[in-house]
Amino acid sequence: MDTTISAIGSAVQLFVENPDQWEALRENPALIPGAFNEVIRLESPIQAFSRVTRRTYATEGFSIPENVRVVVLYGAANRDERKYPDPDRFDVRRENVDHVAFGLGTHACPGQGLARMEAHAVLESLTRRVRTWESAGEPRRRFTNITRSLDRLPVVVHQ
Repeated sequence: MDTTISAIGSAVQLFVENPDQWEALRENPALIPGAFNEVIRLESPIQAFSRVTRRTYATEGFSIPENVRVVVLYGAANRDERKYPDPDRFDVRRENVDHVAFGLGTHACPGQGLARMEAHAVLESLTRRVRTWESAGEPRRRFTNITRSLDRLPVVVHQ
């Protein structure tokens, strides 16, 4: 639940900061699934997760031995410029179904289907009710070891 709430908060912040993207979403709500992917690509609610290797893994000139703990940095992977051109730009039209914000493969988040349904429903409802967003102060991050979320996001909604 915390990750879904974090993602929705991040969505509002990104739309406040990128009013052109909010307008694009309002004009074409069919963009909502891709827009949500873009939100969690940029602001991955879970920034890192660790695993223990079961075998040696080698790639691109380096090797990770078996039986060592490694940390997957989802936030960093989702901003890899080799994968995403202009990775720090928020673009609701970006083709980004391959982000790792929900993990990947056998380690994918089992609740991602529910999280997507919830976030899509909230965004759809907001596109019908919110014409524009306006910042009403500085956002404040919640400091935790793993979850990237907001503690405070003051906004004014114009209907």
